[in-house]
Amino acid sequence: MKKIGIFILLLFFWNGEGLKADIVARDSVITDMKTVINELLADTVDMAAVGQDTVAYIPQDSLSVLRDSISVEADSLLLEIDRAAIHFEDSIRHLKDSLMKAERAKKRIVPQEHPEVTAFKKLIQQYRRDYAEWEERWDDIYLQITGLPSDADFYKLSMPATYYSAPIEQSMSIEGWRPVIPFVKADSRKEVLGRLPDLRRSEKIDRYINRQLLNFYVSYPGLVKKNESALKDREPLPEDLLSQKREKEKVNSMIQKQSVGKVDEQSLLVVKPNFWKFAGDSYLQFSQNYISKNWYKGGESTKSMLTGFTWSANYDDRRRIQFENKIEWKLGFITAPSDTLHSYKANNDLLRLTSKLGLKAFGTWYYTLSAEFKTQFFSNYETNTDNLVSAFFSPAELNVGLGMDYKFIKDGVCNLSVLMNPINYTLYSVASDRVDPTKFNIKEGHKRESVWGSRVEATLSWTIIKNLTWESRFSYTTNYEKVVGEWENTFTFAFNRFLSTKLFVHGRFDDGVPRVDDHGYLQLQELLSFGLNYTW
Repeated sequence: MKKIGIFILLLFFWNGEGLKADIVARDSVITDMKTVINELLADTVDMAAVGQDTVAYIPQDSLSVLRDSISVEADSLLLEIDRAAIHFEDSIRHLKDSLMKAERAKKRIVPQEHPEVTAFKKLIQQYRRDYAEWEERWDDIYLQITGLPSDADFYKLSMPATYYSAPIEQSMSIEGWRPVIPFVKADSRKEVLGRLPDLRRSEKIDRYINRQLLNFYVSYPGLVKKNESALKDREPLPEDLLSQKREKEKVNSMIQKQSVGKVDEQSLLVVKPNFWKFAGDSYLQFSQNYISKNWYKGGESTKSMLTGFTWSANYDDRRRIQFENKIEWKLGFITAPSDTLHSYKANNDLLRLTSKLGLKAFGTWYYTLSAEFKTQFFSNYETNTDNLVSAFFSPAELNVGLGMDYKFIKDGVCNLSVLMNPINYTLYSVASDRVDPTKFNIKEGHKRESVWGSRVEATLSWTIIKNLTWESRFSYTTNYEKVVGEWENTFTFAFNRFLSTKLFVHGRFDDGVPRVDDHGYLQLQELLSFGLNYTW
């Protein structure tokens, strides 16, 4: 009895149709089931009582056991019904939550429109805008449209509204119509002829115009005042009104030939093209920092000066040969209050000469023979000692390489050169006996060191904005065992032609020299200054 009741209950509640009606009627169904079970229990008790009177041989204990068993089964069935109802209510709640989430997700999802549909809508919108513009131009009686070439094929549209017989005949004609016979194969010759260009342009235009005129006759019959028969007696324009096509005049026939006599050598001026271009730049920058002796954080007052000069002489025949030459030097001094032996120290000292001879290969690539030499002017000492760190021609570096040069030039904005030398010779030299050669890639006990390897050098001059210029130079030299890399950057902000602010950032990597204390092979120098600047 318990299993049958649960099976009927589950069958009733899990019916997929009418879920909302089942939810509403759930409480009434459970109440009805409980009532039926209670009535069955009462009937069972009554039957047991009647049976006790009529059947004398049934023991009283057996009837009590039966009544208790039925009561337990009924309570157990009611408990199962309550549990099933609670489970069903939870399932319905989860289902409602899932349906609500699906509805919200459906509202959030915006269907993506097909690209072809979007393109078609844009085409329709553009056509409507053009059509509205054409209507406005057509209705403007003061607008004179000029520059339209005349074409005799459209004469019916340029004449006053007239009844022509051709539109009527064309609409009533069945010329060209052929029945479609499914079992007859198509003529292959027509397919070939269909791919040929159609030369019947005038005939097609006339048929299109006839269709437009027929539509006009039906829609606006009151506007057509003339008939084709009345135009037959009209005479063409007289000859004096016909515009004659002007013949092209030959310019050569209009030039009067003049004989040129002998020209004296003194009267002959020959101007040769100048392929040389000279340019220069110079600057003088200052910076100053003052700190009083009783400043709570301590420190030292310093003054610095930086000056530089650049001059270039470049040859370019704009065909095959380029010859570039450049000389530059930088010299900077800074006060050193903590150095009791030296009042000033050189913090920036460079003399560099570069030269490149290029022969055009293809496009903006050139076969190039390049050379670079650099050293310094003044001596530099360690703090509070007379130990010489560097001096004139100590060190000196020479690079000679053979390779290719790529150039990208945009006048007034960007000038880029990338030099790649697969064959490069480097000579390191120290002239002074007081300078340690091991700091400059020279073995101890030697004054010169020759290195063969490869080299890449890139130079860039870029006008970022009107008053801000970035000049950069990157070099990478290697013998496949050691690497020397340098990256020099100069940012110049010009207030006017003579005043500017400069930011120098110079990075260097050299793993061929001994490391100082715990510092790595990467070296960095930076300087910000303000001063005078002049370019020519």
